[in-house]
Amino acid sequence: MDSTQKKSCFASILKLSVMVILAGGVVLAAFWAGIRFEARRAPSRIAAVQTGPPAQILPAAPPTAGSPAPATSTAAGFDVFWEAWDIVQSEFYKDIPDERERVYGAIRGMVNTYGDEHTAFIDPTRAGILQEDASGAFEGIGAAVRTDELGRLVIAEPFIGRPAAEAGVLRGDVVLEVDGQSLRGLSLYESVQLIRGPAGTTVTLTILREGAPGPFPIDVTRARIEIEVVESEVLEGNIGYLKLSEFSSGASEKLHNAMQQAQKDGATTLILDLRNNPGGFLSESVAVASLFLDEGVVVREQRKGAVDEQVYEARSAYPATDLPLVVLINRGSASASEIVAGAMKDHGRATLIGEQSFGKGTVQLPHTLSDGSELRVTIAQWFTPDGNLIHKKGIVPDVVVERTQEDFFDGLDPQLDRAVEFLQQGN
Repeated sequence: MDSTQKKSCFASILKLSVMVILAGGVVLAAFWAGIRFEARRAPSRIAAVQTGPPAQILPAAPPTAGSPAPATSTAAGFDVFWEAWDIVQSEFYKDIPDERERVYGAIRGMVNTYGDEHTAFIDPTRAGILQEDASGAFEGIGAAVRTDELGRLVIAEPFIGRPAAEAGVLRGDVVLEVDGQSLRGLSLYESVQLIRGPAGTTVTLTILREGAPGPFPIDVTRARIEIEVVESEVLEGNIGYLKLSEFSSGASEKLHNAMQQAQKDGATTLILDLRNNPGGFLSESVAVASLFLDEGVVVREQRKGAVDEQVYEARSAYPATDLPLVVLINRGSASASEIVAGAMKDHGRATLIGEQSFGKGTVQLPHTLSDGSELRVTIAQWFTPDGNLIHKKGIVPDVVVERTQEDFFDGLDPQLDRAVEFLQQGN
């Protein structure tokens, strides 16, 4: 075989390999893994579905060997793709990117057309880091982030006392670059993994801030963020204060134990602090809500094409349904936190104090692809018991109280103060 024939043969094999990765790896992995996930859900409909950044579920398996090939019409749709691939391959004037990076770029582009920030492709390295987050600790800057209508990364809430807030990062800041690398075209998850890094190292964020003359850098020294799931104490006036930091596995049991201890110590009213709680497992959110509700709907789930919605109800897990209750929320309260806050509000069980919550009310199912990369697909969205959409809406508190960064530096917490005042006055 001469060199021309070898080159032609190699090109054909390359095209076939990439087509299998794109058409089979993406479409069929989602299809088959989705079926397996549904099989695992029965007999229990309350699955450990991920509702926020910290918690993980076991990734679904990739498609097995011998899975059916894409339909002919689907394969034919790649004609334009290969036409573009060949043109750029032959005409681009600089060094051509690695083949795998070009394939990843194609998958990212496909995923981006769905217009959902939480449906995303994540390369193997970053996927591995994300799967380590269930340990209850991570290393980074300590801030909740989201994307805006332009696809830009926005600081939703710099957590008080964490590196981002200490360095001067403010709520609403747009992050354009991380260490000089543009975030344009990256998914939310990929942007987050660029910001994350070993404790003690410094990351430079290029910030666009309203009112500033132009972008400017902020250096943030990363730290190890330890997550204490439940903190509790009894405040003056026999007020039990319970702070829940995430809805990780076992969170509801830990909260239950802390609540019992608070009552033994004389608590006659309760404050549940869900500020800066980014979420976790759906099953834990239902269990936490059940600590305060005798009965009733906790959250409604609607999937694509489903005629009937899935309804999750309180389990009457613990008789703390008659104690006066205040729930604290802010812009960092997301996902499972919003499920609980929305249930408390709709049932009239608690008074919500603070700021409007994050607005993350969708479910992501992660699929591990054959090379260790991960495809996260949004499969459902949640509604409060009264049918109010959570996603991009958030939960509006009954009493709006803001806590500014200046309040933190001055040692002030007007939200907690208002909750204490509310319970002491009985209104």
